[in-house]
Amino acid sequence: MGDSEEPWEYDGRYYTVTGFSDVDCRDGYGWELEDVAPLPNRGLVLEAFLDGTSLGFTFRAFTDQPLPLALVHRFVTEAANGIPRAT
Repeated sequence: MGDSEEPWEYDGRYYTVTGFSDVDCRDGYGWELEDVAPLPNRGLVLEAFLDGTSLGFTFRAFTDQPLPLALVHRFVTEAANGIPRAT
C-alpha cells in the first residue's frame, strides 16, 4: 500500500495513506493517515514509523477526535505488513 489509490471510507469520513522516508531527523520509513473529507478535513490523524536503526515500530495519534476501531486496526495491520524493512 503506502500511497493509497482509493481513499478508505469509515463512518462517512475519507482517509488517505501516504508513505514516506525520513533520514534527516529519524532514520526509517513510515506511513501517514490523513482525514481528507468531508470538509472540514482533519489532516494528519495517525502515523506509523519503522526505525531503520532499532527496527522498532512506533505509532502516533495526532487527533483528539475519536477514530473508528476498524480504521485504526486496518492502518496498524497494513502498516506492519507494508512498511519496507531493511534486509
